[in-house]
Amino acid sequence: MAGDRRPDTTKTAMFLRILFKSLKVRKNRVFITFFSIMIGASIITALASVYFDISAKMSRELRAYGANFFVGPSSSGGERSVESATIAKAIGMVPPDKLAGATPYSYGVVRLDLGNAVLAGVDFMGLRRLSPYWQVEGKWITVDFDEESCMIGKTLAKKMELKVGDSVNVISNEIGFQKTLTVKGIAETGQAEDEQIFVNLPLAEKILGSGGRVNHAMLSIVTDGTDVDGLAARMQKELPGVDAKPIRKLSYSEGRILEKIKGLMAIIAVIILTVTTLCVMTTLITVVSERTREIGLMKAIGAEDREIVLQFLAETMIIGLAGVAAGLVAGFALAQLLGHAVFGSAITFRMIVLPMTLVPSILASLLAAALPVRMAVGIVPAKVLKED
Repeated sequence: MAGDRRPDTTKTAMFLRILFKSLKVRKNRVFITFFSIMIGASIITALASVYFDISAKMSRELRAYGANFFVGPSSSGGERSVESATIAKAIGMVPPDKLAGATPYSYGVVRLDLGNAVLAGVDFMGLRRLSPYWQVEGKWITVDFDEESCMIGKTLAKKMELKVGDSVNVISNEIGFQKTLTVKGIAETGQAEDEQIFVNLPLAEKILGSGGRVNHAMLSIVTDGTDVDGLAARMQKELPGVDAKPIRKLSYSEGRILEKIKGLMAIIAVIILTVTTLCVMTTLITVVSERTREIGLMKAIGAEDREIVLQFLAETMIIGLAGVAAGLVAGFALAQLLGHAVFGSAITFRMIVLPMTLVPSILASLLAAALPVRMAVGIVPAKVLKED
């Protein structure tokens, strides 16, 4: 039994000796192959890491362009307003980590010093998160209990000849309530808000006499991982008299942008894999050419084609695994650079990135070895040795 095992043990030892000697002697070729695989693996790792974070991060980035969800009174009820408490419940139904910003709106016409204007009662903290694109001269109102200040649209400020720090008298046309406010900020939005004056909701209720009712609410919801249609249906079911709906144009545009970006990333990954495969293949073909005499000698002393194939595949696998391991580390570091450069935040590591990098990289390496291995198997020992 021991005599039967000795040839196999000797053959294995010889196989390992040749394998490691080949890796040691041809350091330049090994490094080129290793570096090619590492670069390919690192880019795939970076793209895959960003790919799984991009939906959430892009969805949050796109929330900077305004609301994408509406909550207001049901059109079938004929009401133009809804209880503030009902709106608060609707906003509370959105998962906190998915709510980028939200504010109720209470509208009414008031008289200012130089004419009438539309007054909007808002939650300034929610409005600021909802509309970060507003250009504000001066400052935002930052507390809900500030009933001495207002913000005003740029167009209206120009009509009323108002500047930051000026005082303005606000008079209700309905109940005659009058209040002198200080202009804390002038907002430029490029929309209808440029002709409105903004105050906190509690103050708007006093001026307009709205009795704890608001006209509607606008929400900015991160759509990644959120069933906005289901959320709207649940709001309407649990809150009678409420009409809730996503703003389709914005939601559809977000989806199209994300799909295009993901498609572009997939194309880049395929190109990188193709370039890596060609680079590794070229290097291995050169290695086979350099080792023609060695392969011919191995076959002359009894090495089978299967053993030649195994030799080259083993070398490729060792280099490939080392390259992928280094590529995973470098790729995740690259993903962090991309995350901070583009989104201003880190990219989350996900275990699924490991097989997504390992499998295609190793397959690309083995595919690259196919032609060189075929060349090695096709070497005729007699011809090679005769030439020597």
